[in-house]
Amino acid sequence: MVQDYDVDTDVLRTMASSARGAAGGLSVAELSVPADSGHEWIDRAAADVAAAWDAGLVARVADTDDFADRLENTARVFDEGTDAARAEIDAMLWED
Repeated sequence: MVQDYDVDTDVLRTMASSARGAAGGLSVAELSVPADSGHEWIDRAAADVAAAWDAGLVARVADTDDFADRLENTARVFDEGTDAARAEIDAMLWED
């Protein structure tokens, strides 16, 4: 049984580009820590929230970049697979 995968690799590349664009927008987002509130525990909590926000944002950007890489690699593999199949058929047809 031959399974035909109709994969539009241009769509995969567009999705990867969109994901990278979204990640680029996130990577510049910055959570500012408020000025001295006069209460040490509030200042510490605000700093902790900002640090957690930054760490989470960095992780999401890394995840999105990884997703974009996987989309691009999938597109490449499907493109190369098609080319490799065509080359194999040509070799079989024109073989002496």
